Amino acid sequence: MAPLNVSASVSTYLPVFGFLLVFAVMYGLLSKTQILGKNKFVHILTSFCIAIIFLASTTALEFARISAGWFAGFIISLLFIVLVISLVHGKIENVVGKGFGWFLIVVLIIIFIFSAVTVFSSAINTYFAEPKTFFLSPTMLGIVILIGITVFASWLMTKKD
Repeated sequence: MAPLNVSASVSTYLPVFGFLLVFAVMYGLLSKTQILGKNKFVHILTSFCIAIIFLASTTALEFARISAGWFAGFIISLLFIVLVISLVHGKIENVVGKGFGWFLIVVLIIIFIFSAVTVFSSAINTYFAEPKTFFLSPTMLGIVILIGITVFASWLMTKKD
């Protein structure tokens, strides 16, 4: 009997899992924050479009894969630590205070930064190998001019008479 190769089976479906992860997270964020209003169709359509973009981009999918792995490991470790401490102290409310939410946010930001540096390091090294050449390139100068025009036009449109 041949041994079961689980890693080959799971890696076949990795793009599907990445798509579902991005779709679910985006839908949850859009529904909770209601940035785009209360229309669920708009939330689903926007989440679907963002998930398709992640599916088409291998680097974005790699970023989601690395972030999800670190996030899952962090949450599971944190759950066990909080459960052990709450068993010692009696109540979970004694362990989880006001600063706990901020601690989670800081650690998640660190995880996302670590994942981004891991995935996009080659692109970062390409652009910042020679910073003077990068910042004085026609593309960057065009971006600065476009941002300046946008800021000026926004100021003109919103200023009071």
